[in-house]
Amino acid sequence: MPSDPQSLWLIGESFHRATVHPQFVTQDQLLTRLRTEQPPVPLIVRPGLGIDPVSWHDLRMILGKEIDVTFEGEPPLAVPRRHVLKHCVDNVVIGDAAVDGNAFRAQLVVPNDTEMLRDHSADQQHVPGLLLIEAATQIVTWAAAQLTEPLPGQPPRYAVMHACDFDFRRFVFPLPATLTGTLEIDGEPQKERIPLRSTVTVTQNGRVCSRLGLRLHAFDRTCIFAVEHSQALATLADASGIPGESA
Repeated sequence: MPSDPQSLWLIGESFHRATVHPQFVTQDQLLTRLRTEQPPVPLIVRPGLGIDPVSWHDLRMILGKEIDVTFEGEPPLAVPRRHVLKHCVDNVVIGDAAVDGNAFRAQLVVPNDTEMLRDHSADQQHVPGLLLIEAATQIVTWAAAQLTEPLPGQPPRYAVMHACDFDFRRFVFPLPATLTGTLEIDGEPQKERIPLRSTVTVTQNGRVCSRLGLRLHAFDRTCIFAVEHSQALATLADASGIPGESA
């Protein structure tokens, strides 16, 4: 008589603390276990946080030929780094992003090598709150470019946050988590800037874990870079004590 399948959540090495629960296993732990123990048959493996599509594919290639294993689901595909103003793809923390009207949604992505985990001193089972704030900022940055019209001949608008409010209710663990929200006009739009507000909700297994409110402007890039440069000149003038050059 066939045995009941064993289900495991595969998570990144950076979440090794969570493996105190037998349902969690890192990729290295799983490979070591299968080399030294008789694997449970059948085995179901699902992708948790810290597992990217390449790692998932590689593991399927390794294990799919050796044991009776079912790979259930796919890790989310991170959005292009430039769309969330990042130099390093390991710091992109949203994936499978989509818009519908003025609403948006994305899956939380936690690359195993992101500095936001490696440099987090708590080193516990949960996703750091700062990473959730970053994820909310990234999805709003992405959505602002998707949902606002740029000036003719110009690239997508540049989101600049100027107010935020964070309400943390529950820890987020290395399981799939979803970000949803809306983007709404928050004042009189101008050609160079569009005032916006957004509320982003992070849920896991149907439970609200955090809610983040943000206010921002979607700027024409030429305009905001000119503002930045002007303020830099004024700040340098103030610091240097140059009369008549502050603004």
